[in-house]
Amino acid sequence: MERPTIHDVAREAQVSLATVDRVLNARGGVAAKSIDKVQRAVEKTGYVRDQFAANLSRGRGYQFVFLLPAGQSSFVRSLIAAIGDEAQRVRKDRINVDVRSSKTFDSAAQVAALRRIDPEQTDCAAVMVSDVPEVRSELARLRGAGVRILSLVSDVAAPGRDIYVGPDNEVAGRMAGSFMGRFMRNPIGSVLVIAGSLAARDHAQRLFGFRQVIASEFPGLNVLPVTEGFDDARRVAAIAQQAMADAPLMGVYAIGAGNAGLLSAMKNTNSAFRPVTILHELTDAARKGLRSDLFDLVIDQDPARAVTRAMSIMRDLADGATADAGRGDIPLNIFIKENVQ
Repeated sequence: MERPTIHDVAREAQVSLATVDRVLNARGGVAAKSIDKVQRAVEKTGYVRDQFAANLSRGRGYQFVFLLPAGQSSFVRSLIAAIGDEAQRVRKDRINVDVRSSKTFDSAAQVAALRRIDPEQTDCAAVMVSDVPEVRSELARLRGAGVRILSLVSDVAAPGRDIYVGPDNEVAGRMAGSFMGRFMRNPIGSVLVIAGSLAARDHAQRLFGFRQVIASEFPGLNVLPVTEGFDDARRVAAIAQQAMADAPLMGVYAIGAGNAGLLSAMKNTNSAFRPVTILHELTDAARKGLRSDLFDLVIDQDPARAVTRAMSIMRDLADGATADAGRGDIPLNIFIKENVQ
């Protein structure tokens, strides 16, 4: 069965196409009686307005902003590359994409960057920011001004966003904990956890899932107090080297980025005492670590897939649609030495 068209609405309401167009686009100059006729005809025919086509016919474009962490970690660089590719693909649809950055894990810088987003010039913003009150407040302000908000990779609590696009980070942490214990012949001893920042909700959720599994399934393992590396390779290297010098480690779980530093630390470790090492995101450093048997497992999400999904949802949000939460789910992939490219 064909979808009802604007012609069907006009025929049912017994008004002109121009009148239907004025009512649907709230242009004014239409009598209340005619507005009522059109609204009733829309309900009766089941007409669903194609907002995208309507925008194109009026020459209206879409303005999207991506706000990502500065510092250019390998993962963020892959996101930027994917956004660039997708922006080229959707340019024909009058979608303009602006990629901006704010200092990594710096809530004050993130708030300042959010305040520079002009609600009059922005339909939707995809953000990768800290889940802290001052940032959520600024996101809520933007939403109140009419900007639709999508959290990308790392979620923020309501009312800061319309939808989250990314993996289930608690599940990712549980996977890390499960593989960590299974890879050990005798899971007894200490495990080092290096986060980027626990103000990032994805890192906090991964840690929560990891601790749950270790506590319930591998009680012989002692998860050391979490150290924040702030996704800085030098800092991560120093943390790992110091921890391995202080006492033998059974495992290392790197929640965030900066894993080129972890790779450097592992190269300087006595191979006889190398801990089971699990991390996130299949970056160049992660590939090198897997191939050289310095890393055991990488839990990865596909940044290109996340960006494509995000852009599609952003267009729907900009058109006033609601997006089912399930649309934002991005699956996780597991890589070991044998299947890494």
